[in-house]
Amino acid sequence: MIGAVPWDALRDQARRNAAAGAPAVPDTATGLADLPVTGPDEIFAVSHAVTRRTGALLLSSGGTTGQPKLTYVAYHQAIDRLLRQWRPLVGGDLLLNLFTPGRLWASHYYMQELAGRCGADVAPFGPITPEEVDGWLPTLSRLGVNAVAGTPTALADLARGVLDAGAATPIEKIIWMAEPWTEEKATIVRKAFPQVQLWGNYGSVETYVIATNTPACDTSVLHLMPDQVLEPDDAGALLSRVGDGWTVPTVRYRLGDRVAAAACGCGRPDALRVLGRADDAIKLHGALVGIGTVLDIVRAAPGVRDAQLLLRRAAGERHSVSAVTVHYTGDADPAAVRTRLLHQFYDLGVVAQHHPTAVAVEQVPRLRRVDRTNKIPPMIWLEPTG
Repeated sequence: MIGAVPWDALRDQARRNAAAGAPAVPDTATGLADLPVTGPDEIFAVSHAVTRRTGALLLSSGGTTGQPKLTYVAYHQAIDRLLRQWRPLVGGDLLLNLFTPGRLWASHYYMQELAGRCGADVAPFGPITPEEVDGWLPTLSRLGVNAVAGTPTALADLARGVLDAGAATPIEKIIWMAEPWTEEKATIVRKAFPQVQLWGNYGSVETYVIATNTPACDTSVLHLMPDQVLEPDDAGALLSRVGDGWTVPTVRYRLGDRVAAAACGCGRPDALRVLGRADDAIKLHGALVGIGTVLDIVRAAPGVRDAQLLLRRAAGERHSVSAVTVHYTGDADPAAVRTRLLHQFYDLGVVAQHHPTAVAVEQVPRLRRVDRTNKIPPMIWLEPTG
């Protein structure tokens, strides 16, 4: 368990949520485990009910690894709660907002509201390719941009463009969220902006911000905001929270991620790490394969910058695949990367002996992205052939 909330307040909140569409609370409930687990359908119903009088932003998750989930998000976007713990911007800052606008994704609008509440200026820019950066640098310099917000993918694109242009920029702050850092992305961002401070947060459209990270923190560690509790679970951590000012009252909502308690160099309490997606495992010809494990092995290979899996779904199966193709960027030899993968992941090596075409490795100039969000998903599902 990470964090703590008063039991009576949480039980009362669960009963109010039940009136708005969440599962009913047993009369015998005496502890957290007695309360029902909720999911996206309950979040949709409850968020609609609690914002009916005030109006709301109708937004959805990014749909990086599945179908987007709709949520009614209160216009205040819980910024008051957030700023008590985490204030990356001040008056006089000018934030370049690289998050993609439109198509119901929340991050762009969240950054706009955050900048406004901090008294900062904001340029609602959207994603920029490395090739476009050089042409925009004079404008960004004239505006006095000193802060940038985006996914690690978008931030790495900006950094690569800055380095390709041989330019120096006055970027002092970076706000990141929505996907984890890879070593390659972190390295190029630090190289382009050597003095930058990193400010991160973790959450979802259904919950908004759950935990925060500051420049004093280890990059992979976040701190749970007060009035919340997280129950680690291999099927997805369960989030509960009490009190006013959240975007939606949440009771045992199952997140899509596995989390674990951690320690942080900053010394703040309630530290956690996001270990990966709960739906990370697939079956390949009977072998259980962790997507994150495969990607870690490939990304660690000399000459590999980043990687992604293309999964050929087995006919009539949801999580079983008939073939896995590893796409990677960089100058590594595909045969060497495949050999490394099969040697280090024993079960994949066994599968490849019996099904030689089931595991392939291909070098590509660019990994696939989610058009709505500009994120690079860890895997792309392909439908069965034939």
